[in-house]
Amino acid sequence: MSDVKIFPAETGVSGWFETSSYKKHQFNSPEEILDSYDFVIVGCGYGGFGAAWRFAELNPGAKIAIFEAIRVGTNDSGKNAGFLIDVPHAFGGDESTLEDKKWCVRLNVASQNKMRKIIKDHGLKVDWDDCGKYLAANERSAFKFLDHEAKDLDDVGVPYQYVEHEELSRRLGTRYYKKALFNPGSALVNPADVLRGMCTVLPPNVHLFEETPVLRVEDEREPKVVLVNGRKIRCKAVVVPVSSFLEQFGLSKNEFCPIISFGALSRQLDEAELEALGKDVKPWGVTAAHSAGTTVRFTHDNRLLVRNGLMYATWLTSSPERIRRSRRMLRKAFNNRFPNHKHVNFEYVWGGMIHLTMNAKPVFGRKGNIFYSGVGEGAGIIKAFTMGTYHAEWANNMQSDVLEYLKNDKKPNRLPPEPFRTVGAECRLLWETATARGEI
Repeated sequence: MSDVKIFPAETGVSGWFETSSYKKHQFNSPEEILDSYDFVIVGCGYGGFGAAWRFAELNPGAKIAIFEAIRVGTNDSGKNAGFLIDVPHAFGGDESTLEDKKWCVRLNVASQNKMRKIIKDHGLKVDWDDCGKYLAANERSAFKFLDHEAKDLDDVGVPYQYVEHEELSRRLGTRYYKKALFNPGSALVNPADVLRGMCTVLPPNVHLFEETPVLRVEDEREPKVVLVNGRKIRCKAVVVPVSSFLEQFGLSKNEFCPIISFGALSRQLDEAELEALGKDVKPWGVTAAHSAGTTVRFTHDNRLLVRNGLMYATWLTSSPERIRRSRRMLRKAFNNRFPNHKHVNFEYVWGGMIHLTMNAKPVFGRKGNIFYSGVGEGAGIIKAFTMGTYHAEWANNMQSDVLEYLKNDKKPNRLPPEPFRTVGAECRLLWETATARGEI
């Protein structure tokens, strides 16, 4: 297999990581790395955590290692908008059948419940709020997306509520949105805080090494993981749940369309600013009816988040200059929604990847004793955790209807090679941004 040429990087200062109560937790030291493990996981996002947790459950005496290239929670798993949804999330843009959507709800709810149980059983104090989410529209032309989502929810039997006008503005503290679809089954989290928090309670037989990038995975009957310093780690099986980075390992080809989106987290609002927002306003999250629209949240620690801007990530990262320039669009979206809070500054601004495929289908595969996966749509936390969990079961030769569904689900559509992929993606993103209008 090929050597990795592009490694994950910390793009900007992630507000989620910086405000996490587990920011300073120390995981295992590099001096503790063993020459061999039973199972090795490359990457500690939600997929890597899910694989490690399930491996430990199934093999309590096994030696398990996770190698994360940067700090846990500063990877893409910790830089998204923090929506743990229970419903399909492609807004009609994928090729999913009704049966696929029912499977999606079933698996999402199961993974939500697994994470809740981990948090509850270990008394973790993490930023997790079961407050639901809104799919909201500013322009009447976007109402059709709400209606399409409502039909999907009707089809799979998930409850929802339309909220409009004064009731919507009372709940959100902004008059920007005209209509929304409220889904009570979603959770809102600080994704870095929840991920790092859960990693602190991994069993002692799981060793987690931060800032320890993997150079190569050698495909043999007993695989070897090669670190960037040349050290080789022997193991029985490897899980590589790294989405767009799979191509770097030679495990995927022309399947992922990695998109950078930019996030900004405000400073904490003071009492007068909270009063201006509305004393009845509780923590909430809004995803835009248009796929290129702005995601917005009001957090439990009284901050406002906006996330928007789409850039094709040819090199799987974003420059500091591009993050700096993202402030203009982020600021405009913030000021449009919160005109009484224009003076409130952004404390943190960052970029994070969304690992898309053309038909929103994930990658979930096996090559010998190497198991690999990647999400294909915007709701990555839940799907990554689910696939990581079932990679561990697959590696343990278990059988289930869920595992069979994941193995036999439709594969991503192939993308053209470079440079046509970048040119095509950039043109598509320009069109999406132009047609989003007031949803940005």
